[in-house]
Amino acid sequence: MGTRQGGFGGNIASTREQARAESIPSLDGVRAIAVLIVFIGHGTNVPLMWPGNVGVTIFFFLSGFLITTLLRREWNKTGSISLSKFYLRRVLRILPPAYITISIAVVLGATGVLGATTTIWGVLAEVLNLTNYYLVFFGREGLPPETSMLWSLAVEEHFYLIFPAVMILLLRHRLTQRRIGRILLIACGVGLLWRIVLTIGGASFFHLYTGTDTRFDGLLAGAAMALLWNPVEGDPFPFRISRRTIARVLVPIAIALFAASALIQRDAIRLSIVDTVQYACLVPIFWFVITRPSSWVGRILNNQVVAHIGVLSFSIYLLHRLAIAVVAPLAIIDPARDMLAFAMTIAVAEVMYRLVEMPLAKVRRRLEVRLPMRKHEKDPDPVL
Repeated sequence: MGTRQGGFGGNIASTREQARAESIPSLDGVRAIAVLIVFIGHGTNVPLMWPGNVGVTIFFFLSGFLITTLLRREWNKTGSISLSKFYLRRVLRILPPAYITISIAVVLGATGVLGATTTIWGVLAEVLNLTNYYLVFFGREGLPPETSMLWSLAVEEHFYLIFPAVMILLLRHRLTQRRIGRILLIACGVGLLWRIVLTIGGASFFHLYTGTDTRFDGLLAGAAMALLWNPVEGDPFPFRISRRTIARVLVPIAIALFAASALIQRDAIRLSIVDTVQYACLVPIFWFVITRPSSWVGRILNNQVVAHIGVLSFSIYLLHRLAIAVVAPLAIIDPARDMLAFAMTIAVAEVMYRLVEMPLAKVRRRLEVRLPMRKHEKDPDPVL
């Protein structure tokens, strides 16, 4: 696809451009909010009706938006999308922290620190990113202790495996990015209809909540926004609504609707329709926080501490349930236990970030500039 940027310096420049793309204003702050929502939802002192699940909903939308923004930028800049580099980035970014977490859980279970029913099949399911469908067919039995949250990582990994190749295929067939975005919106509608059909048919909670076939539309919704209404790339908002109207009308309505839908407890509605409503709400919310980093909301999201929690969010997500479970037996009041678990999670996540994620990011950048672009990844006449 396209012609590759020639020369060693061109590759380095491309890598730096990607680093700038990954630091879109406010997104680290959004990550921080999402992971805090999840943490509180799993805590020992969970507030009544706390919607911890919406943290994952936000993560899915954010991941689809960010990954597709990077792919779009790569295509626009180089006329190509390198699958080898994409998969290298994903593998080195995601798998080492995930495998370390799985290993910690196995050890804690084997030594009796945590109660465990771990089996080799449960471990293999997590290692192979099949946790979500393991839950569908077998439940939590056999998984390493406090690792069932890896179902969402499995959904994202399945998306990463398929989506870039599909996008390349569509671009090769000379579809414009806007047409691809519309196709993704149609696919989101299909996902909604599929959940409704499964709900009517009596599908299990785990299938509706953790299946890739039932949750893929969250990532596609973010991807559609990245192609159709991406403020980072200068796209106008849908129907060319003014920034003032977005900030003063649409965003407050979106936040209110998102919060109200998050409180719905009836599974038949929550597991079928609510996600789609929330993804629609996230479009104006994301637009606002990205384009208004100097607003009071933007200042909070881009605060150094909040943003750093966002940087650590992946490791926090992986480790938080283990920390909560380890401190749960301590004879202290619930809020103190949760605060101790949060401090422990942050500390271990910081260690993971500095000793694992940062060094591997450097390795990733060095390897990227050495990876050739394969023939099948080239197209001399890119269309966008």
